[in-house]
Amino acid sequence: MTDAGSEKEFIADAKRHNEWWKGEIPANITEAASFTPRSDFHQLLKTVDKHREAGTENFVYQIYGQTGIGKTMLLQQLIAALLDSTDFPAGGRNHEVVNSVSPRQILYVPLEASLYHLERPDDAMTRLKQVVDYFESHVAPRRGQKYVLLDDVGALSLDEDERGALLDLVDQRTYLFLTGVVSSQVDLEETANTDEIGSFIGPFPMLPMKFVDTVQHRATEGGLHVDFGSEFQEQIEAYQSKGLPGPSPIKAVRKALNLQDSTANIDDAIDALDDLYFELLSPDQRDDLHDAAREFLRIGGTVHRANDATVQNELAKSHFLLYLYKELAKYESIQKPENLHKLSSIAASQAGEELRYTDISDRIGVDRRTVDSYLDALEEGIAVSESHDYSLRRYRRTRLYLRNPRHVVLLSQRQEHYGFEEYNREDMLNYEFEYKLARTVGFDHANRLAFNVGADNVEYCETDSGLVDYVLHHDGHVLPFILSYHPYTDNVEQIAVEFDPEVGQHTKSDSEDLQDLEYEAPCRFIVTDSLPKDILENGTLRIHRDGTDICYLPYWLFLLIC
Repeated sequence: MTDAGSEKEFIADAKRHNEWWKGEIPANITEAASFTPRSDFHQLLKTVDKHREAGTENFVYQIYGQTGIGKTMLLQQLIAALLDSTDFPAGGRNHEVVNSVSPRQILYVPLEASLYHLERPDDAMTRLKQVVDYFESHVAPRRGQKYVLLDDVGALSLDEDERGALLDLVDQRTYLFLTGVVSSQVDLEETANTDEIGSFIGPFPMLPMKFVDTVQHRATEGGLHVDFGSEFQEQIEAYQSKGLPGPSPIKAVRKALNLQDSTANIDDAIDALDDLYFELLSPDQRDDLHDAAREFLRIGGTVHRANDATVQNELAKSHFLLYLYKELAKYESIQKPENLHKLSSIAASQAGEELRYTDISDRIGVDRRTVDSYLDALEEGIAVSESHDYSLRRYRRTRLYLRNPRHVVLLSQRQEHYGFEEYNREDMLNYEFEYKLARTVGFDHANRLAFNVGADNVEYCETDSGLVDYVLHHDGHVLPFILSYHPYTDNVEQIAVEFDPEVGQHTKSDSEDLQDLEYEAPCRFIVTDSLPKDILENGTLRIHRDGTDICYLPYWLFLLIC
């Protein structure tokens, strides 16, 4: 062991990362406070506030996500919000914990940046315990809650048994926050051999920013160039939260679509959608949201501090490849991480097209079982997700979707994505590739909607007239969404009429036996980039065709409610 790895050096490094102990607020914390928080942050802060008010003695809050997705920014914003010596904007929310914590109650350890990864796992854990012990004995007050934030626990290289040692850092008055790259890396609940932990919260994934979050970000911080104005941005935020003044139609839509709530009513959802579209949003605002959705396809869901498009592309691509080759491959013990790269590139070039598993195996040069293990790793890493056939009739096939639309640009051939290298170039018409991005973003947001409404997953269903792109279901309750986006807009109403929810087949969780379910879909949804004129004239998004209820959703409105 060299002097660079001594207890003294690790403690000194911790002091450098926690300048607030000596009354100084570092520039990165001040900068983090100036950035618009995303919904993940509001969820985090709300949870901390709730547990603090309830008198919870300790808990473990678990977050995971890709390299460069914003986990560090999230923790830095939490620190800025907690410190009693910062000016953190409340954003209309009344959280008692904001600006109420003494600087000496907070310990932040960026494990990768602090070189814990250079130590053997046992030694790294020993050094971390020594740092926490120093914090508790020499820094933290004898009373009051302590907040310990460990960023990137993967740097400790702990195996499944060793991860439980992190719980030794939690005493009777410690709130522990962990970030990692995959769920199982930060999920400590199963490793707990003690009843002394008040609560395990999460693991929560950090995904690329969704549309409703991006609308609220300024262009200077990686948001949209469409100028909504701060008042409208606050209005959109209020629409999705009952905790803010005014109506919350987005929240109402999600509640009315909940597949696990026996009181949920599809009519209430459509009424809320009609109210949001025709009453609450002006024609100019609807036009702005339409333009914003098209721009969102171009910029993806990653906040960039650099303004140059070339730099942004290089950052996004290098972060993703670093994640595949270093973080994900290492954690999943994948010997050939280049195959994760190949699968991601296939997902970019095919962008939701149906693929045979045998063709994927041939292109990569491995057997089907290995392909499955790669796809499982990419799924756990929320990098590439599969969509399966709702009817199980084509179980030898799949559809692959990258979860970040910018990766579709960066991993596809230039002749495909030509015109999309720039983030704000509007004079290049490339409708085929725009459709690929729209389908990819639609799938990602359908997964978010599935989470909000208690659906099991997102599947697809073939009809004689075409594809039902996203099928959400739970215990026989079905929400089908058909994507009608230029240049693929034909036969959408016929597809909606032909969709038969009874073709659904799903196995039981613990066997290959089929569930005995009565599948019902009271309404079909058509997600479109151009509403029919009769919809606008009639003043409702709902129509009836051949005895079938159909609800048209503008593409931007679909993204907004997810």
